[in-house]
Amino acid sequence: MLTANTPALAAMVNKLAQRSKLDAAETQALLDLPHRAEMIDPGRYLVREGDKAHNCIVLLSGFVYRSKIAGNGARQIFSIHLRGDLIDLQNGLLSVADHNVQTLTRAEVAVIPHRAIFALTEAFPAVAQALWRDTLVDGSIFREWILNVGQRDAHQRVAHLLCELALRQEAAGLAESPSYKLPMTQEQIGDATGLTGVHVNRTMQRMRREGLIHAAKGSVTITDWEQLQKAGDFNRAYLHLPATAA
Repeated sequence: MLTANTPALAAMVNKLAQRSKLDAAETQALLDLPHRAEMIDPGRYLVREGDKAHNCIVLLSGFVYRSKIAGNGARQIFSIHLRGDLIDLQNGLLSVADHNVQTLTRAEVAVIPHRAIFALTEAFPAVAQALWRDTLVDGSIFREWILNVGQRDAHQRVAHLLCELALRQEAAGLAESPSYKLPMTQEQIGDATGLTGVHVNRTMQRMRREGLIHAAKGSVTITDWEQLQKAGDFNRAYLHLPATAA
């Protein structure tokens, strides 16, 4: 459990260590990365498409999302991020950002210079592999989101999103079954699932009637986990969490 005396980057290190073996020196080097902490209000941009980035952002608290805007102004949300996530590691190697990153809630972030990360990965190959593995898991999640929007019906899409957020919050130590944070409006859930806000509302009402969930402002309680997984065609394998997590 993280406390007031826990190093700021501990959540990031804990997440990396779930999938990669890091020794004491490698762990300490990650914790010692130079950074500045910032508090960001809801709805603010952390990264804008077209920006030239010089830093990497680690989420210390709150929720953020990645998105792109179509030519007609429609927004597609294609990932949600929470405590411990490296938000824009890929921007250290790409010339400009190719998507937007915004806060869903008030959030605290750590801003780390790219040069510090490059120096660390050169000094510690195991850290480089851990960061690489983390970006590969991001890619796995992106693929699942594409499948969700492209091939599942509305009921499955929303159920799948709720299952994912539940497991990832448990793995990050943010919540315990059966209640989880759901810091998204129906419009935002719609932008993440390719649905209208009205369709999301109807879908979640149906889930309530089926006894799968109980939703309140900012949170959701899963009342039948097994059936919600079946409703969402959900298989946790794509998250690449250790068997003991969540």
